[in-house]
Amino acid sequence: MPIERFEWTHHAEVRLGERHLTREGVEQAIRDGHGARQINAGSADWRVHGVRCDGKTFAVVYDNPAKLDPHTARIVSAWPLRREKGA
Repeated sequence: MPIERFEWTHHAEVRLGERHLTREGVEQAIRDGHGARQINAGSADWRVHGVRCDGKTFAVVYDNPAKLDPHTARIVSAWPLRREKGA
């Protein structure tokens, strides 16, 4: 099912500016990656990766469904990834 709505935790909203990420970029990463999402072992259900406009990758963890709505994602956190070895 496609994600149509997003809810943001306070933590995720605060981290956006600190981590040079945008709401639009994070939400698009979820839309684009939801079909190939990975189970997250931490405090959110799912994990996907996105790419910032400068080419750097980032991770997003989120819950879906949120409040029993399969079209809503609750964004828990997002952060830039370190460069991969050999890159």
